Amino acid sequence: MAEEGEKGGVDVLTPSIRTSWRYLSEPFELRLKHYFSAYCESDTLDHVATEDYPNMSDQLKFIVGELNKNPLNKNVNLISFNSLNTEQILQVLTDVLAEVDPSHKVDIREEDPEQTTVRILEMLRILKYKPGPDTSSVAFRQALVQGDKNTIHPIIEWLFRNMADLKKRAYLAQYLVKVEVPVDILSDADVSTLYEQYEQLMEDFKSLHKESEALKNSGYSTAELRSDLDTMEREKDIVIKRIERMQKKVESVANREAMLSAAHTLRLEREREKELVNQKQEQQTALNHAEQRVGRLQQQLKDARQASTGATSEGLLQRLEEETNVTTYIVKQKLPKELEARKVEVQILGKVLSEPAMGREDLDILNSKLQVINGEINQLVERHLTTKNPSEDKLAPFRQQAAIIARKKETTAELLGELRGKLTSLNDELDERQNQLKELAGEAVLGGEEFKRYVNKLRGRSSLYKRHRAELLALKAESGVLTRTIELLQTRNESVLQGLSAKEMRHGVPGFQVARQKLEQVSVEKAAVDQEKGKTLEDISSLVQQLSQRIASKKAQLAPIIKELRPLREQHQELFAEYEKKKKLHDTTAAGLESSTGKLEQEVKFLREEFEEDKSQCYMLEAQCVIHQVRLDRLTEEIKFYISSNPGDKARSLRSSKSRA
Repeated sequence: MAEEGEKGGVDVLTPSIRTSWRYLSEPFELRLKHYFSAYCESDTLDHVATEDYPNMSDQLKFIVGELNKNPLNKNVNLISFNSLNTEQILQVLTDVLAEVDPSHKVDIREEDPEQTTVRILEMLRILKYKPGPDTSSVAFRQALVQGDKNTIHPIIEWLFRNMADLKKRAYLAQYLVKVEVPVDILSDADVSTLYEQYEQLMEDFKSLHKESEALKNSGYSTAELRSDLDTMEREKDIVIKRIERMQKKVESVANREAMLSAAHTLRLEREREKELVNQKQEQQTALNHAEQRVGRLQQQLKDARQASTGATSEGLLQRLEEETNVTTYIVKQKLPKELEARKVEVQILGKVLSEPAMGREDLDILNSKLQVINGEINQLVERHLTTKNPSEDKLAPFRQQAAIIARKKETTAELLGELRGKLTSLNDELDERQNQLKELAGEAVLGGEEFKRYVNKLRGRSSLYKRHRAELLALKAESGVLTRTIELLQTRNESVLQGLSAKEMRHGVPGFQVARQKLEQVSVEKAAVDQEKGKTLEDISSLVQQLSQRIASKKAQLAPIIKELRPLREQHQELFAEYEKKKKLHDTTAAGLESSTGKLEQEVKFLREEFEEDKSQCYMLEAQCVIHQVRLDRLTEEIKFYISSNPGDKARSLRSSKSRA
């Protein structure tokens, strides 16, 4: 969109141009013609707003419906809208343009008519509106000045249908429409430098706008990014707290540095191990690819040897010639055609991508044009066939035969390509299956006598499998019988328990059997717990003995290290005290330097601001001097023409030209 805004707005006449010296000296009609000629001759306009409506009421209904919606809220109907006068319809057009660009929110009753016309023409130029091809520039200009409904209604409808794109285009035009500066002013070094900076800022804006659009279309929302940042901040705080806790735990350890260095070394070795594992996997993959390639080459060698057995040199040469002819046809005829077709397709797609986004109206217009062109082509073909006498064309049969042969060649070449592709895919599948079989079997694919021995071995295993399967079926049948027996015994056990409960109730000891079962269960559990306790105590005692032995051995190892550590601790304390003194001195010096530096920076900032203000005022005064000088020269020339006794000079004066206009 940045390039589109620049392309559509480079030649647009901006308000700053309207105040330039060249346009101030021209009357309104000449300026209006200049605007409209540049407007209508531009080939960068990509929207055609006019349409052939079967019923104009559809257009009016659409416009009235949009005007009654927010934020316009005009509260009009078809009759009241169609009965608006020239000033009112121009005010409606201005209000709709104000929705695209808020700078057009004005009351045309308080605006000069020529300013209104120039403003509307300029805005339509920026928005790249294009009238119908049958409308001349003079007719369109007069219709717009007179507030013609047949001209303004399509403009309003086009604005409503493309409101979102037009808002973006108007926004880009604010920054991508270049300000026209006269050449004599650009010759100044300072003005030229500022204009180069202005163009560089415009390029920066285009790049930033592209990045902004890419971020908007990337699918990442601001809320998601903020939530991710908050989550990462929380995780960071958690990690920092965990590190602080670990540091506090490690501070009490005597041999802290050695253990930290060992942990660091362990981490590096683990990372190196991961890298070696990845490297091993890559090497294994490369080895598999190499084995597959060797297998394919061996198969090709085997096929070549089989083809060479019993073959003569003439047969081999004939076969090579056939392959050479086929390859030559594919390389010199088939592939160039396909490449050219792909290039044309790429060019078409590139043009489609470079063009701005089209709406439904643009597509309908293009489809209608395409249908018209296809109809013209069909008419030309029919006219050619009717005017041409087939009996006079003696080469027609030969052309037909050549076309048939060419089609057969193309069909055969396509079939050959498909067969080669199938052969390649089948070879890849064969290699994959062989690799899978090799991984499952743990050895290479067997062949010949080894395969026969493998088949005999497999038959023996098959008979063994059948015997074991029969045994398994017998065990399953026995399992079914035992399951049924268990069910019957459980049913009988339930009936016995019910009878036992009834007897307990009759003898006045209910729950005796349940209490007995619980006591037996508790005794069994107690025995298991006692046994587990005994095992645990034995394990603990053995562990204590091992720890005691390890502690004693570690103490013996650490004794000489502790002796060496004592003088190092004393040296560390002395160096730490000296470090604290130096640190205090450094902090004091740094604080003094920072305070003096801050004062100097504030003073420099204040002086720079004064310098920039004086510089801007100087530029402003220089520009005013140039303007006043131009006005003074013009006034002097006008006075000279006015007081001149020559009638030709008086006719050239501005006053005379205005009186004639």
